[in-house]
Amino acid sequence: MHNPHAGAFHFPPLGYSPLVPVPISQPPIPRQPIGTTFLVAISLLGFVAVIQLLAVVIHYIPLVGKQVADSAAQAQATPRAPAPAPVPQMPQSPSAPVPADLLKAQKLFADADASYRVGDFEKALNTLDQVEALMPGDPSVLLRKSQVLERLDQPAEAVMALEEVLKYPGLPPEIRIPAEKKLAQLAETLGAATPRTQLQPGNQTAYADPAGAEVREDTGLQPGADLGIVDARLRDSKAGQKSLRVAVKSRPDSTIKVQDVKIYIYFYEESADGEVLITDSKVRTEWLSPPVDWSANEPELLDGQYILPDSGQPGSSAANGSPGRKYHGYVVAVYYNNELQDFRSEPSKLAKDFPLPLYLPKENVE
Repeated sequence: MHNPHAGAFHFPPLGYSPLVPVPISQPPIPRQPIGTTFLVAISLLGFVAVIQLLAVVIHYIPLVGKQVADSAAQAQATPRAPAPAPVPQMPQSPSAPVPADLLKAQKLFADADASYRVGDFEKALNTLDQVEALMPGDPSVLLRKSQVLERLDQPAEAVMALEEVLKYPGLPPEIRIPAEKKLAQLAETLGAATPRTQLQPGNQTAYADPAGAEVREDTGLQPGADLGIVDARLRDSKAGQKSLRVAVKSRPDSTIKVQDVKIYIYFYEESADGEVLITDSKVRTEWLSPPVDWSANEPELLDGQYILPDSGQPGSSAANGSPGRKYHGYVVAVYYNNELQDFRSEPSKLAKDFPLPLYLPKENVE
């Protein structure tokens, strides 16, 4: 049937705006079919590539096998380098002390110092001989032996020990210089030594040798002592009074029990007829910075207050029934565990006239 509107021109409907485009749906892109010729060509190319790969493998496998075989044969023909021989352990020299011997030597050395300090020089020498057997040629042992031999009135043997000390290579100055000085002194006085009375340690009647206080270590202490006096100064504190300030120090890294430390200060006076007597006045002592702590390795200061006999003050010797006296000097002593550690005297003759006991008498033992 004939369409009356075919080919006719249509007006747009009312309200239509010619500026607004009307979307037009686009048909999809048609997919081209894969032809049989293309598939056959691709298959042939893949087959040819596989054939070529197999040909390469077949060609090179014999070459690789031959190279591996040649490398193995060469490795078998070449001798292996020998493994390095172990380094032999050198045995220790018999003269070199092992740790156990070092501990034993340290203990013996401390025992020798203690014997020296209390005046038992024979025992100190025997103990040092044992130390020398463990540490032959040690300069510190030889130096201590020279000191003991000098106290035993054997200056020639002391000189020989000092000469051995000075032969030691690389001797530090703190050992070499004192050894040289002492050697020069002994060389001048060789043969002029006077006998000394030996003291029996442990005996309550044994007294300190005043000359022993002259021997001190770098620490300022006497050999073998746990405590020592590093300074003592007398000064006028108040009108008619004197004060003795004593600085006492412990051996470094030592453990000191405060209750076992006893310090005695003795003031001496001279009577009208020249006799030296201990004061009749009461001496008062006090620590400057209590509580005392020896673990700090710092000196502790003790003050001893003394009233002069001619001051006329209460508490003086004159007031206590001893008139006509004048001040003469002092002696201060430090004891630890009831054993004398150190002492000072001024004048030095006081320590000879009034020797201190090496051990406190039984009535003072707590």
